[in-house]
Amino acid sequence: MNHVRGGDSNLHQGHAEETIVHLSLHSSRPGHIPLPALVLGLAGLLPYIFFAVLSFSGDPLTRGHALTTYLAYSASVLSFLGGLHWALGLEPDLSDGERWLRMSWAGLPPLIAWAAILAPWRIGIWMLMAMYAVQYAADVLLNHVDPDHYPAWFMRLRFGLTVVVLLTGLAVATRV
Repeated sequence: MNHVRGGDSNLHQGHAEETIVHLSLHSSRPGHIPLPALVLGLAGLLPYIFFAVLSFSGDPLTRGHALTTYLAYSASVLSFLGGLHWALGLEPDLSDGERWLRMSWAGLPPLIAWAAILAPWRIGIWMLMAMYAVQYAADVLLNHVDPDHYPAWFMRLRFGLTVVVLLTGLAVATRV
């Protein structure tokens, strides 16, 4: 992690912290995915893969548990992705319209995720997979409009993670 060191006595504490966070998320090696993001992102895929495989169990109780757990985990992660947009809505230089848009969009994934948990398995899984695809497409569009919105490595990581999530979702959808 790059650190801001000494020097500028005009830096307010909050600004210095923002700079440290900005530097740590924007890797000094362009295109390089920071190790914590890569390791935690890949680790986050393990429950998707595990419960997708478990959903092929011949035992109805095991399959039911796998499907329920897959839905719950998927809903949690989808809500987390919405939270990214809430954080972006906190940027100080946004217009009221931009803030409303980002914070409103942030609320959509958790609402869809909650509805998916309440829906029958087949419908819930398709709702989640559709929202994952829409969320990724929205982030691609947002990054296209504002190329500095996310670091380049983030969208590459998101693409790989999203593909695995969608593939495991398709596998699970065949089991209901």
